Amino acid sequence: MNINIPGIDVEKAIKNAGSEELFLELLGDVYKLMDDKVASVESNLASGNISNYTVEVHSLKTTCRMIGAMELGEDFFTLEKLGKDNNVDQIKVLTPGVLDTFKGLKPYLEPFALNSLGPQKSFDKEALTNNLNKLIAAVNDFDLGNAEDAAKQLLSYKCDEALSTQIKDLDKLVSNLDFDEAKELALQILSSL
Repeated sequence: MNINIPGIDVEKAIKNAGSEELFLELLGDVYKLMDDKVASVESNLASGNISNYTVEVHSLKTTCRMIGAMELGEDFFTLEKLGKDNNVDQIKVLTPGVLDTFKGLKPYLEPFALNSLGPQKSFDKEALTNNLNKLIAAVNDFDLGNAEDAAKQLLSYKCDEALSTQIKDLDKLVSNLDFDEAKELALQILSSL
């Protein structure tokens, strides 16, 4: 497959993700979380919450490296170091440019987000339970591939609105590599089924 996205080393990304299929899924995942992540970085910076800002740019560093945007990953790493040093002046100077570069990827990633379909299968408590347990096990092993796979399976079931929202949140947490929160939410969903 010929993927040409400026600033993304596709070969490296496929190696990072473990397969081309997972890489393409990752591109869609990143597209879906971009706006939230950018807004979070900006609002933490605006409110002077440098410790949360640092957590967010750290997560974006990892995300960029996963999709092969190595240079952008380095830029976020620089912001992370500045955050740890509490160098607010430099952060204010550099953050807008780095975020603009990141946002510049959005139109290239959009096609990968559009081909993931909504729920197809009817509600099945047993299947949901199995997938939640699979996700928790994968999270415990820091196995991103299986965690994402389980989250995708969960998304494929038609659920009531509340549960559907929780599953979407769970998918987002897994995509963001927020494994502790993902595990917590998965356990919460399990106990409510």
